[in-house]
Amino acid sequence: MQRYQRYKPDMSLRFVDPNADPESIRALNISVDGEMIIHYQGRSENLTELSEQKLTNTLHRLVRSKIRKLVFIEGHGERSPVRQVNFDVSTFSRHLKKQGFTLETLNLARSMSIPENISVLVIAGPQAAFLPGEVRLLIDYVKARGNLLWLGEPLNIEKNFPMHGLLPLSELLGIEFLDGVVVDPTTERYGITRPDYAIITEYPEHPINQDFSTVTLFPQAAGIERLPAFIDDVRNADETGTDISSDQENDSSTSLNSNFTMLPFLVTVEHSWIETSPIRDQVQYSDLLDIKGPVTIGIILTRPLNNGSDTSQQDEHEPANEVPGREQRIIVLGDGDFLSNTFLGNAGNLTLGLNIMNWLSHDDHFIAIPTQIKNDIILDLSTEQLSLLGNFFLLVVPGILVISGTLIWFRRRRR
Repeated sequence: MQRYQRYKPDMSLRFVDPNADPESIRALNISVDGEMIIHYQGRSENLTELSEQKLTNTLHRLVRSKIRKLVFIEGHGERSPVRQVNFDVSTFSRHLKKQGFTLETLNLARSMSIPENISVLVIAGPQAAFLPGEVRLLIDYVKARGNLLWLGEPLNIEKNFPMHGLLPLSELLGIEFLDGVVVDPTTERYGITRPDYAIITEYPEHPINQDFSTVTLFPQAAGIERLPAFIDDVRNADETGTDISSDQENDSSTSLNSNFTMLPFLVTVEHSWIETSPIRDQVQYSDLLDIKGPVTIGIILTRPLNNGSDTSQQDEHEPANEVPGREQRIIVLGDGDFLSNTFLGNAGNLTLGLNIMNWLSHDDHFIAIPTQIKNDIILDLSTEQLSLLGNFFLLVVPGILVISGTLIWFRRRRR
């Protein structure tokens, strides 16, 4: 505790002897010898396992003065915050819970509504088409100024349901996903043989990137760009000096792109491109078929909620996107694999994911707190090495046991 008190001198520590003061032990609901209770601003948590990581995570949760509820859409093959398979995001979800977030899942077809008391709605790589009524709920949520994280994937062109039915949502935001997969030839420098993996090494100035400069890895990402109408709307609004936001919000089919401030967030290197042909071991840029880089694979959209008002009466359980004077925050990414169980431990993927969630939930001050991750948690073995290990345990070890047993048997017989 002295190391914590060195940075926060007003942190106090008190010991209670269960033999001398049993009434206090019962009042505190102590169940384990050595249990710690942490109090902060009227909130408390019991800590039964004393370690630096457990204590720091508990302090993280207590410092969050408001409930931060993250809701993951399900029912369309999305990445699950619960399942443990490689495609899903259960490992990332565990880190979010340690940081004090509350996670829930939501099936739009079953509930037919989106709760109002949520901080961020997450669409994590759907694999099946949304129903028109579900898309309408998502559009209404965005129009109601809800915060959104949309993890896309390379386009799945379908005749009846382009983008799994989410094309109206992208048009509402004034963006489009480009057909094809991002190819980054510079990944070979890092020992990556897959041509469809992209690496981000530079980030724009933004609160999400505060004190963050670590390389991040994005497997099989899709490019994102603004709809041409966005540029025209902004140019016309600047020339006429008019505000067209109120009229657009009243029409559910009208794009909100002129209301949002857009910032390219994740941009690949200049020598990258979007490969529109099937990916093979060797790919080469084609002037006729491919799209030249740099490619934007992540974009930030913000718009003010209002002109600002008194927030002193704000209830501590009210979601961040309902706080007066703040802004609506949306992030659209062309890849969800970087947060999956398979790739989360690569480079700065975990830290970037937590920074994104903290920023979307208006907890910007948590972005500056570094995330400690475990190194070398994956044992990567080649096929030859696996065969060698298998033969060792299946043949060599049993052989040693047979030989040693035989020798012992002969020695005993000779006696």
